[in-house]
Amino acid sequence: MGCRSNEVPAVRNTWAASLLESGKMRILSGLLLAIALISSAQQTAPLFRAGTKLVEVTVTVLDKKGNAVSGLEPADFTLLDDGKPRELALFRFDGAPAATTPASAPAVPTPSLPPGVFTNRSATEDTPHNITALVLDSLNTPPQQSTMARAQMMRYLRAIAPQTRVAIFLMGQQLRILHDFTADASALRAKLDKAALGMPLATVTDYNQSIVEAEAFVDMFAGNPEMQKAAEEMARNNLEVETMANAQARRYRMERSLAAMEALGKHLAGIPGRKNLVWIGAGFSMVSITGAMGMGVHGGVEDFEYKVRQTSQRLAQQGIILYIVDSQGIALPSDQSAASRAPVPVRGRGRFEPQMDTEQASSDPRPAMELMASITGGRYLHNTNDLAAGFKQTATDVQGSYTLGFYLAAEPDDKWHKLKVRVKRSGVSLRHREGYIAEAGPAQPTEWTPETWRATYSNPIGSTVIPLTAQCVRTPSGELALTLTADATTVQFHADGDNVKADVEIGIGEFAPDGSVRTNRNALTASIPAARFEEGRKAGIKYQRQWKPAPESTTLRLIVHDVRSGKYGSLDVPLDKLPH
Repeated sequence: MGCRSNEVPAVRNTWAASLLESGKMRILSGLLLAIALISSAQQTAPLFRAGTKLVEVTVTVLDKKGNAVSGLEPADFTLLDDGKPRELALFRFDGAPAATTPASAPAVPTPSLPPGVFTNRSATEDTPHNITALVLDSLNTPPQQSTMARAQMMRYLRAIAPQTRVAIFLMGQQLRILHDFTADASALRAKLDKAALGMPLATVTDYNQSIVEAEAFVDMFAGNPEMQKAAEEMARNNLEVETMANAQARRYRMERSLAAMEALGKHLAGIPGRKNLVWIGAGFSMVSITGAMGMGVHGGVEDFEYKVRQTSQRLAQQGIILYIVDSQGIALPSDQSAASRAPVPVRGRGRFEPQMDTEQASSDPRPAMELMASITGGRYLHNTNDLAAGFKQTATDVQGSYTLGFYLAAEPDDKWHKLKVRVKRSGVSLRHREGYIAEAGPAQPTEWTPETWRATYSNPIGSTVIPLTAQCVRTPSGELALTLTADATTVQFHADGDNVKADVEIGIGEFAPDGSVRTNRNALTASIPAARFEEGRKAGIKYQRQWKPAPESTTLRLIVHDVRSGKYGSLDVPLDKLPH
């Protein structure tokens, strides 16, 4: 499915009716928990321990020259959780020497799954690894900058080492997958070359040009002081109205950008290890000032730092490290820009300096971008014409990457806790996320509304938060036989007497070529004896169903929703790939 269309397909809940009319529906639905039983004498106490959670922290260690530092041991690190040292329960070196294989060498193909088996898991998730997601931002970026950013990204894709797993996403009105993770650089370049970048959806005016025109308008009445004063007031009012329109456009882009980052975070969350996200674009501001520095009839100040910080913390929680590259390049003073048709008044001599200061503060993306990069342990690269710097820096940081882990010392409280990592070696610098959320999960089950289900079916970006594996084949009678397995270690269980239970919903959508979808949903409860919890959940939660799909269906979207936590996983199955 992925990037088939930006349009949200209409969802028609008509599947059940059509199947009942056919008279051929056979449903074998239920929850099968394959639990390897062992002797009760060997198990003396329940293994279910609510609240025991491992927190993983990715740390980059570089020397004074910016080169990766390898060879460190667990004893070299000290990890502080809200200022208190924690014992390391996990230590892993994820770095590697820089690749020396020629870029022209053929990529090693990813091992293929058996016929009829599909998964949203990473192909290499059994071993530590790093992935890189490239995001080309056409939502916040002028067309001329987008073209340059695509050229730089294309240059990077020509130089990456074989077997490097990369995906490309396009941020516009919706976040779209141009190409999901692959080691095939040529396929990535082909998709990027054909991508239509589009125009920013909400544009702002050239405020410097508006200042020039306002000054010229007032100067027209230089011989009449009274008329000149009235003209100046009129121009000032017009500029402040323009500032309000610009502020509304910027707020829209900020909200769409944060929503896109949230969607991408869910798409990447189920992939273990370090997740590098290189985001190329003009960025957005998180402060909106209207009027003359917040004063006057049209004056006001809005600060969206809290929203930006929350999204950044959720990305950090998902193990995502942001490398934000400013597409503007080296910034020139506005009066030296080739786009300026007339010089902007020299500071201290203009009539509308408060309005200029207002617009400049409201349009500055640096505070927001610095904040997002800092919280996730990444970098904000700006004022450079080398847009490939983000890719280069990612590669260097990966080579000096370590993963540390510790268990929570107290019950989760759903709050943000600060992290600090130190290393016993002089002359090195460390980067890591600023903290973590001690997630306790919601006190009450999270019910999805019909609108939430529709959005989940139509979202071009899937979710790997709950890893899924599906085996689907066609029977001789033309029906589909589905066995869907959800990773039970990512689902929230709760105590219920001698058992522990998890409440999940299974959603199946049948998509037709016109984008319409027929849906079916079942609520299920998985129950495991508390004494066998650890071994039971390793087998996963299995769901089986057999039915005859609508003739026009071409793709299935399978969704597993954890009712208690609100998290979900999704998986797309192309019906033309099914064996008989």
